Amino acid sequence: MTSEEDHLIFEMPTGHGDGCTPYVQFAGFGSGTALRAEVSGNAFLAPMYALDLDDSEMLRAVGWQGNDDENPNWFIECAITLAGVAAVMAIGALRDVLKIGHPQLLTYDAFGPNADGAREVGLSATEDVPVEEVPAAKQPILQPSGRHELIEMVGATLRDHLGELPPFEVRGGHFVLTHLDQPVWVRVRNDQPAVEILARVTRGVHSRRATAADITVLNRRHMWTQWVLHDRAVWMRLPIPALPFAPAHLSTMVDVFLDAMTKTRDDLAFRVGGTVG
Repeated sequence: MTSEEDHLIFEMPTGHGDGCTPYVQFAGFGSGTALRAEVSGNAFLAPMYALDLDDSEMLRAVGWQGNDDENPNWFIECAITLAGVAAVMAIGALRDVLKIGHPQLLTYDAFGPNADGAREVGLSATEDVPVEEVPAAKQPILQPSGRHELIEMVGATLRDHLGELPPFEVRGGHFVLTHLDQPVWVRVRNDQPAVEILARVTRGVHSRRATAADITVLNRRHMWTQWVLHDRAVWMRLPIPALPFAPAHLSTMVDVFLDAMTKTRDDLAFRVGGTVG
């Protein structure tokens, strides 16, 4: 982003007649030497995405300004050399405040001299994704009163997404899916309002040091899915904030998790001299 004409927008593609979905946008200025980043403010957001006082305090605490009459969006401005810092702040706003559970829920739009470079982010272009006006009731954001109610919400989401309710293990507090002939657990944590997808993908690794180096590469390539070495086994995990709980986020991330598992499990086991599952 080295020109004042460069603009990059990350947004949710679903349309709402009474406001927009969450987005962040970046624009160059100062002859390409500076960058302005913006996060959607309540003036533009659909009611279901509106930020409360706690959300606003969180954004302001980490350095975002605006969300007022003069600047309806939240914004920061910095030198182009600090673009990485702006990107990290934008990711935090999307994940922790706007509750966008995974980057694949977003699309991008870019224009300006360097627009073609936006393809490298690995998301679909907004213009390539059909946008349908969806009533807010079909895209719920829920507020569970406690863990028991969250378990019910997770079960209903998995049933709707998978076509059947997966088995639930009361003692562990998790639903059990089957993928690649092995269990995948969707766990409702008891220590915080969060859902976690887990699977042991490799066991009996030959070298813990070599395995740690290998999964470091995987963790760099995947922003949300994590690989963790425990004893001589490798686990995949994907945590999802659940206060509020967005069923669409869980459904999407189940697919993302299983896809990543399919693409990486067998090769990982081969490289580290372990056994799958």
